[in-house]
Amino acid sequence: MLIWLRIAIQSALARRGALLIMVLSTAISVAILLGVFKIRDDTKTSFSNAISGVDLVVGAKGSPTELILYSVFHIGRASNTIPALLEKTLVDFRQVAWVVPVQLGDSYRNYPVVGTSIDFFKRVKAQGRHLQLAQGYALSDPHLFDVVLGHTVAKNTQHRIGEQIAISHGSGSGPKQDHSNSPFRIIGILEANGTPIDNAVFISTNAFDALHDIADGGLQFARLNPDSQASAFFIGLKDRGSVFSVRRQIDSLPNSLMAVMPGVALDELWSSMEIAENALLLIALGVLITTILGITATLLVSLESRRRELAIFRAVGAKPYQLLSLILTEALMVCVVGILLGWTLLQLIILTANDYLRKEWGVVSEPSLPSMNDGLALLYLVLVVLISASIPAMKAYRMALSEGLNPPS
Repeated sequence: MLIWLRIAIQSALARRGALLIMVLSTAISVAILLGVFKIRDDTKTSFSNAISGVDLVVGAKGSPTELILYSVFHIGRASNTIPALLEKTLVDFRQVAWVVPVQLGDSYRNYPVVGTSIDFFKRVKAQGRHLQLAQGYALSDPHLFDVVLGHTVAKNTQHRIGEQIAISHGSGSGPKQDHSNSPFRIIGILEANGTPIDNAVFISTNAFDALHDIADGGLQFARLNPDSQASAFFIGLKDRGSVFSVRRQIDSLPNSLMAVMPGVALDELWSSMEIAENALLLIALGVLITTILGITATLLVSLESRRRELAIFRAVGAKPYQLLSLILTEALMVCVVGILLGWTLLQLIILTANDYLRKEWGVVSEPSLPSMNDGLALLYLVLVVLISASIPAMKAYRMALSEGLNPPS
């Protein structure tokens, strides 16, 4: 067996030009296939971690998906708001460690404005990481008209620390919709984290209320009162094991509240994008099938030029089945080397582009060993290659029999 393996290697080296192209095409196809699997899994994980460190999201009763869309992704708007004073009720729960309010409704150049507390920057995480500031500092005094910009907002508007901006009411469209008589000063710019936080503008809840509390022709800070409203609350628990107990307590409150576990809701939302996943897989499989057909075609074409080589093998006593195994061994070597090269290529691409993927696409991806699904896919690939290579192998087998009975002149 080792002798035929050595012969297969020497034969492959003698035709290294053609086989190198086969190996490279196999490697690229494997890298695409494994890359699709990797990006699919990492995108799903990153999507589920668009907001992390938050155990429950509380809002007005309605659709859990809608609550997550407007409170986390800032898509749409809350159909109903909830009294801001409920924050104290939620904090008083024994299992609750902290509560962060979220107020939505205003915008700045079509970017959503989020009214929140100074604890938002300490408690809420993005992709499992604490929020970091690229410049300046986070909100510290809830009674100042300060603003912190997400990375994308600052990048697209070219704003700098210390500049003043005027927030718009609602979408900002229409006449006299901006609060130009109460400008905000930029005190911080967040680092990119690839989540909806990059596309948001953050102010304090007091400043948010003040924009809508007109008194004596001007804007004054609104104190917490029964009229103050919030869009949602982010809640962190002392023990995550109590999440179901706290959710039941919140759902039973007389204020028509609803508590949603963000991870579960995001997984359900992701399931609606299964069509896109399947489309990517079909593209990867198409590339792979093309490569397998290319390997088969190359082996078939090469047989005509190897007729003399096969005749020599027969002349020195090689059996037809040994020539059949020779062709299969060559196909197996091409496949295995292509798989190793493709996996290495993918890891190098991920290592080089992981920071870009996280900041620009919101996908956290790190080099890793093949998963169980990757291993099964590669095993199926090897089997399909061997089955496809059996076509030229059987032709070599018949050719060897023919040459043995009618040796060339």
